[in-house]
Amino acid sequence: MPVAGKDSTAITTTDSTGKITPPSGKLDIESFGDIKLSQPSTALIKILGEPDNKTKAIEWEADGLMHEDWTWKSKGLIINLSFEIKDASTLQVFSIKAKAPCTFKTKANIGIGSSYAEVQEAYKKDINAEESNKEQVTVGSIYGGIIFTFRNDKVESVFLGAAAE
Repeated sequence: MPVAGKDSTAITTTDSTGKITPPSGKLDIESFGDIKLSQPSTALIKILGEPDNKTKAIEWEADGLMHEDWTWKSKGLIINLSFEIKDASTLQVFSIKAKAPCTFKTKANIGIGSSYAEVQEAYKKDINAEESNKEQVTVGSIYGGIIFTFRNDKVESVFLGAAAE
């Protein structure tokens, strides 16, 4: 059963095992182009093809999962994938970082090059004022959300996922 978290846009839930899942902000309804958080790596490869580079998997103490970054330089994407330590078959999208020349957009049609005003209008009900300013807008929270970074009033980068451990 959902429980309201600290900020009004985050929802904390428990899964079927009773394990608490992190606040999700808008992540449960957001995608970036055809990429979605928790998407299996096989689906990711079907969409983007093989990455240009994969980092060596390392364990993150914060979540106890193994993490590796996959980079598609020509698409402007770095995607962090995670998996259970003893089960690499669980490899799935953990977070998405995008910059030029990425052409993907959120469901609200926001992407690289969108204006600050467009982001404000598209996400006005979900912007976290405590974690936002003229250079960065956080939708949801840094524990699970979308972070838009601006340069000259235009979106320079987009991050979907948990930015804080």
